[in-house]
Amino acid sequence: MIDDAAIVAGSGYIFFADPDTPKPARIIDPLKPGPEWTNIGHTSRDDLPEFGRDGDDPEALGSWQNAKLRMTTPDITYTVTFQALQATADTYRFYFGAGEDAIQPDGSIRIPATPIPQIQSLLVILVDGKKFVPLWHPRVSLLGSDSIEMATDEFVVFPITGTFLSSSLIDNAIGEWAQILPKPGTKSPASADSRPVSFIKD
Repeated sequence: MIDDAAIVAGSGYIFFADPDTPKPARIIDPLKPGPEWTNIGHTSRDDLPEFGRDGDDPEALGSWQNAKLRMTTPDITYTVTFQALQATADTYRFYFGAGEDAIQPDGSIRIPATPIPQIQSLLVILVDGKKFVPLWHPRVSLLGSDSIEMATDEFVVFPITGTFLSSSLIDNAIGEWAQILPKPGTKSPASADSRPVSFIKD
């Protein structure tokens, strides 16, 4: 029973970088994971990032002698959907599926007739008071996933979904999630077997 291992996503940050960018070796400040990472900016507080799972459920295969001899290995796709709020080039490119060459000299974005998902590394950092948890995925396919919502009393919302892809950087796994990391000046929560804080492969 590790009370400090339970986390509330009170705030958080979403960063992106070039595909297959290695995870930060050590994060001391959740706002500064490294110079290669770019903050995507404000995202919705009402609709927090949602990590999705889509695919078949495992099924039991049986023999005449054993009705439940083995479980199948289902094909699962994992995603994250977040609601971007900033009307910036990065938001537009990821939503509309536009490459960097779509940025025009005046700063506007040329929207392609056929969207091409943008492959990026993604780093999501959950912050709970003095604790934070980095979630790293080296290859993520980003594209707009729903309508752009507008209201007179709300921010314009750009829904973007990232599909996690396998990466040779981590033996064709799709990402690594850290255990809880302390903010500077605090002690790491004790684990059941006193192992040091580390990342966990998906």
